[in-house]
Parts: sequence; C-alpha cells; structure tokens
Amino acid sequence: MDNIDKAKKLLADAEVVIVTAGNGMAQIEGLDILAQEKFDQEFPTIAQKYDVHTIGDALDKKLTSWQEQWLFWSQLVQKYSLSYQPSKTMRQLKQLIGKKEYFIATSTFGHFFETAGFNKNRIFNAFGDWTKMQCSSGINHGLEDDRAVVAEFAAKNAADANLVPKCKVCGQPMELQMPLNEHFYPDTDANTRFRWFLTGNEDKRVVFLELGVDDTSPQLLEPIVQLVQQFPQWSYVAADLEEELLPDNLQDRSAAVGNGAAALIADLVQK
Repeated sequence: MDNIDKAKKLLADAEVVIVTAGNGMAQIEGLDILAQEKFDQEFPTIAQKYDVHTIGDALDKKLTSWQEQWLFWSQLVQKYSLSYQPSKTMRQLKQLIGKKEYFIATSTFGHFFETAGFNKNRIFNAFGDWTKMQCSSGINHGLEDDRAVVAEFAAKNAADANLVPKCKVCGQPMELQMPLNEHFYPDTDANTRFRWFLTGNEDKRVVFLELGVDDTSPQLLEPIVQLVQQFPQWSYVAADLEEELLPDNLQDRSAAVGNGAAALIADLVQK
C-alpha cells in the first residue's frame, strides 16, 4: 500500500478529523507573506518609504501614523480576505471532511476557513485573525470585527485619521489581532474549545491532517506529532513531510506524502 492509499484508508476509517493548516495552505488561498515578486508593484509607497518587500516584513514594520497603518492593513485585508474566494483545494477539503466531526487549528490568519463555510466554533486561529482587532494599550479589552473599518478605508483609499478605530473601553487605537508585538492576545475561547475537543475524542479514531505547516508555524508541527504519539487510536496524515521525518512509533499509523496540500487533497477526494 502506498502512502496515498494509506492516507485514504486512514481518512475513510476516521471518526474525527483535525486539520492543522499553515503558510502553505495560505499560499494556496492566495496569501504568501514571504513572496517578493508582487509586493513592490502592489504596495509601492510602503515598499519605498519603509524598505520592505514582503507582506511579512511590512506587517512587522511600525508605520509612521495610525491612519497610515490602518490604510495599509485595510488594503491587505480587503485584497486577501474580503475579496477572497475559496480555492479548489479548500472546496475539496470541505468535501473530504464531509459530515465527520472536525476541528481546524491554523496559523493562516486570513479568515479563509470561516469564509469557506467551516464552523467558526470549530476553528482556532493560533496566530490571530486579521479581520478582527484588539486594543493597542496592552490591556485585553476583547476583540471586535474590523471588516467595516477595512471597507471604509478601502473605499476612501486615503490615510484618514477620522477612520482609525478606537477602543470602546479606553479610547486607544485598535490594532489587528495578530502577533505583531507583545500585545497580541490569542483567542482563548477558541483555544479552550480546541482543548476540550481533543479531550472529548481521546478514545475515537482521530486523523490529524497536516496541510502546509512549515517552520513559520512550529507550534502546529512537533507538538502535534508528539500529541498523536500518546494515543494509539490517533493517526497522522502529512501533506508536506517525508515519511522518514516522522517518529518510528508513528509509522504504522501515519502517511507522509510530501507533495504539498493541493496535491494531497486532490488525491484524497478521488474515488
């Protein structure tokens, strides 16, 4: 049995599917934070003024003013999330999971899975969600949806100080709910739901499906593999890892394909 056939059998036999999705999955959905090819063309002002040439570098850069910051953030969120249409791979993933119980732990932060129709209560955005915003004060005053703000900035296409959202509790400017600085507040409610979901399925046949996880999200790789090792009914299917990279005691209940998420999902949905 080759690894694709093995992966198909593991998924077919599974009662529960847990997806771990990283930067490789975001790339399939159109967002590559490390790509340099188009950034200078799409965001020439930011590229020239701050000498940044990828989305990742630009997100790490503190811009001169809150209005400039929000204009740039809004351009990103509008382009990659509000205008997002699920890829063929995303649609096939939904087909693959079907009516099985599932949870998704992802570092992609682009609101892709929610937009594609997956249950928002079954998604943990480990690196935040840039369609949400948090207070920049350093105090957790909760999360708010920022899509109306993004739409206003995008429509005006100007750095307007009057559009900068303010915290309803303390009046400080809001910022994206992402790990851009030490103020990042993970979604503890979603994290708790994920932990309870794991606890509630300890005795079931669970498949962890790795899609596009790489060095940019190590929290979704080695700790997950170690978790699967602890429960004999749990198995692991990896789109991006080679078989020899998985522990010996996981070989019988794993399938590491190593050819990427798009190819793996396409193979898995074939009859």
